[in-house]
Amino acid sequence: MRRTATSRRENLWSAQRAPFILSALALMGFIAFESFAVTTVLPVAMTDIDGQNWYSMAYAATITTGLVGYVIAGVWIDAHGVRKPLAIGGALFLLGIAVCAMAPSAPVFVLGRLIQGFGGGIDSVVVYVLIARTMTVDMRPRMFALLSAAWLLPSLVGPLAAGYLTEATTWRTVFWLVAAGSATAIISLLMAGARPSTSSGSCSSAGSEFEDGADGPAAKSPRRNPILALVAAGALVSLHFAGQLPVVEGIGLLALGSLVLLPAARILLPAGTFTLRSGAPRLVGLRAILGGTSTACDVHLTLFLQDQRGFASSVAGLVIASGAAGWAAGSWVQGRFDADGRRDGQLLGLAAPLVSLGPVIVVGYTLDFLTLPAVILGCVLMGGGMGIAYPRIASATLRITDPYEHGRYSASLQASESMGTAALLAVTGILLSAIVGSSGFVISYLVLAGLGLASIAIAWWPTGSLRD
Repeated sequence: MRRTATSRRENLWSAQRAPFILSALALMGFIAFESFAVTTVLPVAMTDIDGQNWYSMAYAATITTGLVGYVIAGVWIDAHGVRKPLAIGGALFLLGIAVCAMAPSAPVFVLGRLIQGFGGGIDSVVVYVLIARTMTVDMRPRMFALLSAAWLLPSLVGPLAAGYLTEATTWRTVFWLVAAGSATAIISLLMAGARPSTSSGSCSSAGSEFEDGADGPAAKSPRRNPILALVAAGALVSLHFAGQLPVVEGIGLLALGSLVLLPAARILLPAGTFTLRSGAPRLVGLRAILGGTSTACDVHLTLFLQDQRGFASSVAGLVIASGAAGWAAGSWVQGRFDADGRRDGQLLGLAAPLVSLGPVIVVGYTLDFLTLPAVILGCVLMGGGMGIAYPRIASATLRITDPYEHGRYSASLQASESMGTAALLAVTGILLSAIVGSSGFVISYLVLAGLGLASIAIAWWPTGSLRD
């Protein structure tokens, strides 16, 4: 049924919704700031506390427990609402940040990162579900576009700001800043959720978006085993390390990690994700492929530009940062359109080719067919595709799934991307180790280009199941 023009023009920033929107953006912004700032801070921190040998584990720790947080939050929210997950997840995130800030040694620092990742994973899922419960269907793409902006700005200023604070004071200041800002955002989000929802078409329970105790189907369904999530998280870390090892050891660890991760993922993710079954499972799979492809493209491009073409790290960073402009534009554009099956299918059908252009153009650059300006254009186009895809995949998934499963599917979107990205980085990392010189980059980017083309086929497959 076509929505009216009045519904399409409903103001996102109403007096009732503004406190929630600002609180959610602030929380995600500080989580994102820490995520990007740690790339600058971590080498200094590990040297300061004599923990150079702990560097990889300190970086991967949040990935490990973040996956566990996603899985547990999805079941917890569907069964009992979001108030307790938000409060406990927020408290754990703050505790982890504080432990890192005060850490006297590397093991304590890694412990803080583990706690932080778990709490951050929970709260990331909470924010997705709260958007579903406080926003009408047509508002959600715009809200998810704002969330994309909350990640983009820290990606640009986070490393620079963290570097300045570290030089002017100490690396611990960065963590205390994140703790203070996140605490304010979490408290504000809890207070904002105490207001009754006034959004027509939202999924909120009467009286509060934070209503505890679900009485729908998900409340009666069996909970997924947290131990299985821990197993998957351990396999995820093994994949992270596989790409950093010598070829033989890396292949062995990749095989072992995959043998553990794949069966666990089949159980943790919605049925039909691996076969790309029509509907929400296909969207979950598409998010994993697009997210992994774009991340691996960026990660290896900086290395190629510096090691193979001799560019300074600042120039390589600027090339990657150019994608942020495309991402912002894509997010804004998709927010101008209705949230319905036909429009979602059209936008995803546009996003996938844009994302695939990133690795395809880089392949041409590695083979000396294209120049650096073409690579910059490819980064912008790939960013534009991701800016369209992320908000639309999230809003479409929430629109076509049962409200009592919003927690599960919100968690699955984020968990699938974590798994897919780790696996793809491991594979391409091993290829770069096994094939010396630019040829390794050519092969790696051919793999990424192939995945990009596969995403086009997935996005262009008949989308009748996305319709209202």
